[in-house]
Amino acid sequence: MNKTIKTIMIGSMLIIILLFTVHKTVLARDKINPITNNGKKWRIAYYEGGPYSDYTDTMRTLVDGLIESGWIKDSNPKTISGDVQKPYWEWLTQCNSPYLSFNPQYAFSANWDDQKRVVIRKKMIDRLKKSQFDLVFAMGTWAGQDLANNMHSVPIMVLSTSDPIGAGIIKSVDNSGLDHVTARVDPDRYLRQIRMFHRICQFNTLGVAYENTPVGRIYSAIDDLKEVSKKRGFKLITCEVVDSTPDTQKADQTCLDCFRKLSKQADAVYVTALTCVDRITDEIVEIFKTAKKPSFSMVGSKYVKNGILLSISSDSGYKELGVYNAQKLAKILNGTKPNLLNQRFEDPLDIAVNIKIARQIGFSVPKSIISIAAEIYDQ
Repeated sequence: MNKTIKTIMIGSMLIIILLFTVHKTVLARDKINPITNNGKKWRIAYYEGGPYSDYTDTMRTLVDGLIESGWIKDSNPKTISGDVQKPYWEWLTQCNSPYLSFNPQYAFSANWDDQKRVVIRKKMIDRLKKSQFDLVFAMGTWAGQDLANNMHSVPIMVLSTSDPIGAGIIKSVDNSGLDHVTARVDPDRYLRQIRMFHRICQFNTLGVAYENTPVGRIYSAIDDLKEVSKKRGFKLITCEVVDSTPDTQKADQTCLDCFRKLSKQADAVYVTALTCVDRITDEIVEIFKTAKKPSFSMVGSKYVKNGILLSISSDSGYKELGVYNAQKLAKILNGTKPNLLNQRFEDPLDIAVNIKIARQIGFSVPKSIISIAAEIYDQ
């Protein structure tokens, strides 16, 4: 590495260190006593667009938060990971809760099928109009778009959305636009990630695979990528996949084709929230290793553990996210209107890095990054 590049890298690392030393907001664990619905259990429902590992992780930490706050009396549910339809729902239907009811018939998945989505949406809206549920977990963008409307008044907690404002689910960070709707918002999360990736790797071209649909562009933060690339002067190279489909074989093949193309054309690759990445992580990692290209996962460090070079540390954020979501449920069932709840919950700035992968692709990870990394994988 020549002196000019070293100078750039050192300067970039100093900037990153300053970023990581900013004050971290610690979520206060408000004491909110569990209550029944006038002696009856609250009827909780669940709706997802389809199975996705981030939904599984979000449900796991929400369950932990409900246990910690006393809404569920059981402890230590079996850990579930990966793409699982209606994650943890079977366990919830059998859990010991004097306050919450999780009926097997209260959970719905469209399995990434547009036609099935239409049917489920109608069924859900009909049941919500009849107040057959007391609160719904709307998991992901599809579910949020389908249920966050004025066709009913049942509280909706929208979880695990990439950009609920851009998707039209809520009005703004401070106002969902509907009294009965709340979502989690981190408006600058992907801008921070892309800037960080560029500071560390100093690429001139960045590859991204995405599904060219309104929702697909939101899942892959295309607008944020364009904004940062324009301001920082690197070129964005894109490749279109088919991802939101029950035909997983087709989806996986389009993903592999795109990542092979991007690994040849771009200096680095930003791996976005594609369901195919869950299923074929190993194959994608091999593509990047062969091409010796650095990669960054927008989703979290579980992919770093499996061979992606960099990401934000999931360990630092998921536990607090579970507490945050459990407290939202508690406040709603204790009478607070969902629209009055705080919707801003930012990802931590902690980083995860895979040192073994760095060696294999010939990328020298600066010591300043290693010293501040929350998660380091070297096996």
